[in-house]
Amino acid sequence: MKAAVLVSAFAVLALSTPAAAQFRTVQKAPVTWVTGWVGGYMSPGSVVDAESGKWDFGSSFAGGLGLHRQVGRSLVLGVEGSFAPAAYERLDLDTNEVLGSGNARLVTGMLTGRLQTGGGGGLGMYVTGGIGAVVYGIPDLDRWDPDLALRTGAGMEYRPSHNRALFLEWGQLWTYHQKEGVRDNTAKHSQLRAGVRFGF
Repeated sequence: MKAAVLVSAFAVLALSTPAAAQFRTVQKAPVTWVTGWVGGYMSPGSVVDAESGKWDFGSSFAGGLGLHRQVGRSLVLGVEGSFAPAAYERLDLDTNEVLGSGNARLVTGMLTGRLQTGGGGGLGMYVTGGIGAVVYGIPDLDRWDPDLALRTGAGMEYRPSHNRALFLEWGQLWTYHQKEGVRDNTAKHSQLRAGVRFGF
């Protein structure tokens, strides 16, 4: 009888050891994050072009992808791109007469980073920034026009697991268009994003 009890006890211990080991296993933090998002430009404003007039854009839907690498406990760095079809009118700089219209393409390619700034549990806040280019595709001019761009933003992120995150982010792009003379030619585009990240 005692032998049977001892054998049973050893069997329970042998079977429970792998389960206990699983509970003690610490999941490794992801080092690479892939991001997908949808959103839009909110009243993206105008770009003044000395040769072809003022490009006046309307609000538009947008989408994008990003790839980032974890380089510290709270910092990720990487690249991202986006695309948006935006209705536009091209206006004469002096008379405001409509010279052309249609659906432009706004394309971005940027080096960006995110820095976690607060939060608790699975909920966090962050700031983001980047540098790169915004490329304006203007159909009636049959041209693609790249401009230097800077981006800043802030967002909230919720992580239901160690390698997945949902986020909502607001940001603004400053683009620097070619100009004549000393006149400032900076355009501002506000953007709202909602998306998901997967870590590997």
